[in-house]
Amino acid sequence: MESNKIALPIIGALIAAIIGGAAWAVIVALTDYELGIVAWAVGGLAGFVVATLANKQITAAHQVIAVIASLLGILLGKYFTVGYIYTESISGIFGSEVMTVFQENLSSLFSTMDIVFTVLAVVTAWQLPRKMANQAAPQEATHAAE
Repeated sequence: MESNKIALPIIGALIAAIIGGAAWAVIVALTDYELGIVAWAVGGLAGFVVATLANKQITAAHQVIAVIASLLGILLGKYFTVGYIYTESISGIFGSEVMTVFQENLSSLFSTMDIVFTVLAVVTAWQLPRKMANQAAPQEATHAAE
């Protein structure tokens, strides 16, 4: 039973990371501009999904899952963006050449603002599940008293 409290949030967080990273790359592809605030949103998405799938019964493990998922989503967003720009399409994005280019240029992909938004994403991913759980607790106590 305990594994279910962690397994579902992990799966959901991974899916949120993939969707968030892909959405960020689509935004870059459509606008030709990388919006750092989307990285922050990836952290919020990861935290929200983890809190929701954990039924707002949050432990530190859930918060760590959300943080890892937010970092993975940001990394995937950067990777998908590099792949799209390098291949000028979605096909071939997982080719070995794109992976090599990404690995060789990883440190140059993160500007100061990217780091700021990554920190904001991590903080949000850490805090949001706990805040959602704390907001749910008073509401559940009110409903139980009725």
